Formats: sequence, C-alpha cells, structure tokens
Amino acid sequence: MLFWSSQPAYDISGKVVVLTGALGAIGRRLAVRLAERGARLALVDVCSSDSDGAITLCDELNSGAGQRVAAYLSADLRRGSDITRMLEWAAEEYGHAADVLINNAGIASPATLYDDETFERLSAMLDVNLRAPIEATRVFVKHVQAAGRSGVVVHMASMGGLMPNRGGEVYGAAKAGLIHLTRASRFLAPQIRVCAVAPYYVRTPMVMDNPKLQNNPTVYPALMLDVDQVCDAALRCIADTSSAGRTYALIGNWTFARMWLYDVTSVHIMLLAGLALLAAAVRRIIGLGP
Repeated sequence: MLFWSSQPAYDISGKVVVLTGALGAIGRRLAVRLAERGARLALVDVCSSDSDGAITLCDELNSGAGQRVAAYLSADLRRGSDITRMLEWAAEEYGHAADVLINNAGIASPATLYDDETFERLSAMLDVNLRAPIEATRVFVKHVQAAGRSGVVVHMASMGGLMPNRGGEVYGAAKAGLIHLTRASRFLAPQIRVCAVAPYYVRTPMVMDNPKLQNNPTVYPALMLDVDQVCDAALRCIADTSSAGRTYALIGNWTFARMWLYDVTSVHIMLLAGLALLAAAVRRIIGLGP
C-alpha cells in the first residue's frame, strides 16, 4: 500500500501528546493542529519556561480551547535525565502516561564536515537528532507498557536519511538512524506504533537560513514543503493504525508516500543468503569445502 490507509483511524482527542522541539516552526504549528483536534499537549523545548515564546504559545492554545490543554517544560535533550523527567512530567501534568510521543526536535550545522565542522557541533547534532529520540522512545515505551496503555511514536526523520548528499553527511546519518529505529521497532505493535515521516527540505528558518543550502544543486525550490504539509503527514501517521514500522516520504505534492526501502532490501538480502547457501551446498556436494 502506497498511500493513506483505509484502516480505522486513531482518535487523538483527549490524548496526552509529548511534542519536542515545540517552539520551532514545525513544532508550533503542529501544536496548534493537535490542539484543534482535542489533544492535551506536553510541550518541550530547550528555551526557558518563562520565555516569551513558551508563555505565548501555551496562552494561545489554552485560550483557543477554552480550557487548559497545553503545558510547557524546558528540557535539554542532550541529557538523559531531562528526557526521563520530560515523560514523568507529562504524566504528572495530565494524570497518566503520555499516549503519543512526537520526536520533532532537531538541529543542523552551518559548517561543512570536511572543512570547518567541529567535534562539539557534531556531538550536538547526534545527541539531539538521534540519541535523544532513541532514549525518549525507550522511556516512553516503558511508561506505556507499565501503565497497560497503548501508544504512538512519530519520528521526524528526513529525506536526507534516505538519500545521502554532500553537506548533510552527519544530519542525514542521524535521520537514517531514526528510519532504521522505526523499522526495527515494528514488533511493538499493536500496543505501540512507531512510525516516521521523512520530508524533503521544508520552508523553515533552519533550512532557509542555512548557508550550506544556498545555491545547493540538491535543493529544488519547486519540491520544497510548507510546514502544514509536514504537520498533515505527522497527523496522518498518528491516525493510521497500520503505520507501525513505516516511514512516509514527503516531497513536492507527494506528501504521504510509503517508502519500500527496507522491504526491497529484505528481499535482496534473502536472495543473497539463498544464493550463498546454495553455493555452499554445491561446494559440499562436489567436495570443494565443508
């Protein structure tokens, strides 16, 4: 199946959603879209809790809903203790373990890997873009299982994790790790669904202000995505009860295309394994090896 599923939809209304990177362009818009659907939001970002952005966002969401539907926590996702606290805090705020985790936080570097990149920036990218989502997912799964509830995890991956390109070596490697994690976690279903969206370049400040992407031949403006297209795909991932282990590509007008990468790779590996076993059997039969 390539596109939107006909399976019964998961209803987000009343569900507790932990959203990281909540003060970024995608995070802010996704918070609004989730609140419109009746979700209760545990918003997380690195900015302090009394920052203008955090206060304004929560006030807007709570005012729009006519009740308290959004709370904010400042957390540094490079620290495991902050990740654990994030999920404990969400349960304390709303009375039970979170139902949905959206690993949206991400950072990029303006430097190029083989020229002026630094170990510190590399470490930060890997910590925020890969280690943090892995740890958050691990802790989330434990909370959901202990509570006997069901849950959904959505990873904000990237097309860069599917198509390696110069300038995005480390960012893409981290996102490829998320895509691998998504596929490897499909055994958690049906209790917990882990899925991912992999957008092409999105019109956000992180992309538009990155000097590496200026006059970059891999960037096609006609294929770039708006923030709402990414939010649409994330919401559809949550709703689609058949999405476990799947990554959905977003590029141009193709905004919810299932990727067959691991399906094709699995068949390829099985064919290679079968040929290797056949070759070994032939060698034994003709006395050329054990």
